[in-house]
Amino acid sequence: MKSLGKLNDFKIIAIDPSTKSLAYAIMNTDEDILEVGKIDLSLASDIHDKLFIISQSLPPLLEKYEPKVAVVEEAVFIQNFRTSKVIAYVIGHTIGVLAEYCKFVSEANPLTWKSALGYKRVTKKDVATWERTLGGVEGRKRAAFERKNRIRLILNDEVDIDLSGYDSDEIDALAIGIWYNRSK
Repeated sequence: MKSLGKLNDFKIIAIDPSTKSLAYAIMNTDEDILEVGKIDLSLASDIHDKLFIISQSLPPLLEKYEPKVAVVEEAVFIQNFRTSKVIAYVIGHTIGVLAEYCKFVSEANPLTWKSALGYKRVTKKDVATWERTLGGVEGRKRAAFERKNRIRLILNDEVDIDLSGYDSDEIDALAIGIWYNRSK
């Protein structure tokens, strides 16, 4: 990653991409949160439409806040081939748009940023316990909930804003930005 040199006070945009949305958080280096939101890609019928929505929706945010740094969560390719291909296009296109406006564009490995903030993974033992006590389907639902909710719980202790209005993707974008800011 490039060094930010003597930049002391600048804005960061952090993005948690998916095939259905781009969740984003924009903040200053003092972690003053400027905006948290989501660009909805779920109604796009094909990849061209998703990329078009990104091209139309992301630049106004970048022009409004003028972030110097962009951080995008890396893809985890555990889905099927088609989903992996779509997320690769979404991330690649997003990085291309960000590179037009931001001085530095970086990726955030999900395991790296989560563990740096104190995230504890849901283990196979946890899942087995929940499946045994709650039943198979409910146990797996509990595991999915825990995976998403643990970052929210960590951020509740880290930021001085009400997080109840944000979904788990927006919470992740905010956490990515905080992680990046603290790791530089």
